[in-house]
Amino acid sequence: MSVDATALPRFESFRTRGARLVVDADWSGVDEVRALLDADAFARALSVETGTRGRTATAFFALRDGARVWLRPVRHGGLLAPLWGSNLLGLGRPLRELRVCAALRARGAPVPRVLFVVGQRRGPFWSAVLGTSYERDTRDGLSLLTAGMEPAALAAATRAAARAVRRFHDAGGRHADLHLGNLLFRARDTGFEALVIDLDRGHAGAPPDASRRMRELMRLYRSLVKRGLDARVGARGVARFLHVYCAGDRQLRRALLAALPREWRRIARHRWSWALRT
Repeated sequence: MSVDATALPRFESFRTRGARLVVDADWSGVDEVRALLDADAFARALSVETGTRGRTATAFFALRDGARVWLRPVRHGGLLAPLWGSNLLGLGRPLRELRVCAALRARGAPVPRVLFVVGQRRGPFWSAVLGTSYERDTRDGLSLLTAGMEPAALAAATRAAARAVRRFHDAGGRHADLHLGNLLFRARDTGFEALVIDLDRGHAGAPPDASRRMRELMRLYRSLVKRGLDARVGARGVARFLHVYCAGDRQLRRALLAALPREWRRIARHRWSWALRT
């Protein structure tokens, strides 16, 4: 899918001896966020934690005009988490996420606006934070579902999630870890709208094939199973999601269903690993 180069943001880079900031040059908060190049200001901003999303605590950076930016420290996950934590060998990883989000937004994908990456160097390592435009009045899918929902609201949220993920895939998005916590919902008069967030290690390229799409969709479903929430959505909810995602494209539906047996086997293997951990 081609991208209109004029729709992509222009990024500016600022450096000090031990820090670097790469920021959307058209954003009104450029001058204020340059304060985070100072190590003490960087640490103070992250000390005001607002809760945990994913693998790390998050914070807000307040601007003089009252706007807020969501700060997400970049951390390693999986087996590397206890060893490396937030230590990075460079800023390549968060800068890729910055550019992937920009490219996907330019293609119309429902992703948030990532405004900047700021990094501080400590010896051979870097620590980095992504600053994302704060989305007001939103809740992630996990908190929304665990809070309990009326059937009509659950159906509306399911449809919103399906539409968002379909648009994300059609725009060429590939998500490395699509799960309930990485869908952000906002209630509207007509139902819900949804955003796909946290594109760490994600990609923007050609629209993924049906096998890749189903892998990500079933990863989202696994996040329900892992937390024991699949019964709340139910078979009808899963069918509703697939129906809205396919949007009448029978060829896509057939291709997705052809990839389903492999994904059921993957879920079976995960059930064993979850059982062993409990």
